[in-house]
Amino acid sequence: MRRTIRWALAAVLAALPVGQSCAAADDWQLETRDGVRSAIVMPVRQAHAPTLIVLHGATISASLTARWSGFAEAAAAQGFAAVFPEGIYRLWNDGRGDGLSSSDDVDFLRRLNEELVKRGVADPARIYIAGISNGGMMTLRMLCEAPEQYAGAATVIANMPAEAGAACRLRKPMPVIMFNGTADPLVPYKGGGVGLTGSRGNVWPAERTAAFIARANGCSGPAERPAGGADSDQIKVMRLDWSACSSGQAVTLYRVEGGGHQLYGHTNILPMIFGPGTDLVSAPQTIMAMFAKERR
Repeated sequence: MRRTIRWALAAVLAALPVGQSCAAADDWQLETRDGVRSAIVMPVRQAHAPTLIVLHGATISASLTARWSGFAEAAAAQGFAAVFPEGIYRLWNDGRGDGLSSSDDVDFLRRLNEELVKRGVADPARIYIAGISNGGMMTLRMLCEAPEQYAGAATVIANMPAEAGAACRLRKPMPVIMFNGTADPLVPYKGGGVGLTGSRGNVWPAERTAAFIARANGCSGPAERPAGGADSDQIKVMRLDWSACSSGQAVTLYRVEGGGHQLYGHTNILPMIFGPGTDLVSAPQTIMAMFAKERR
């Protein structure tokens, strides 16, 4: 049943209108410990440009994510190259203990960054990472195991994987922005079992995840304020900022009250199953605006 729903979601996404075409993108093949891996690379004219790595959700391909997520367009608008790697079987080994993937994705993503720099696409000091759902949890694992690779990070509908978090020692302060819905049926805002039946591993609560990163950044807080009005579904967005930081690197959590497992500002797919989305805030545009500000 869960696999059927996931593939149905992929089919619905494939039918959505798209923005930037992937026709001009490069399809890279990289040799890794797990064999040949792939990534879609959308460079900009500037050599060694600021670069965004986007990690797809479970069972959603890199090409589909490049087409429908809005990150390609948001990155291009800010002068960023955009890169969409693909997990083996379209899954990431994110460290939540669900046993679905055993691939060495930490090595793959390190290798990808090396190639991006070597081929003149990315500035090694300005590589940012963002992930959606399973990809967001993989993003948090990368902050634990390879933070030196990134200048900033963002997650959408993802919390810290419990298994990865237990061993996590954050050693590089960086700006982090998160988007989580309080009515997410797959990645619970208050933590616990992942998936419709709660059997896909465990995650921390969203606010514990943000506070954990904020402490490592030397931040106090958070300060909380509204980030827009209420929509027709009575969804409200609150912004929690840990911004008084000794490192100068802030953490922000957008708490979408009543929001489901959606890419906010961009999707509202199968809301009866995944919960509603909202247009009160655009996750891709907000994330890219923060990264663009950080790189100045």
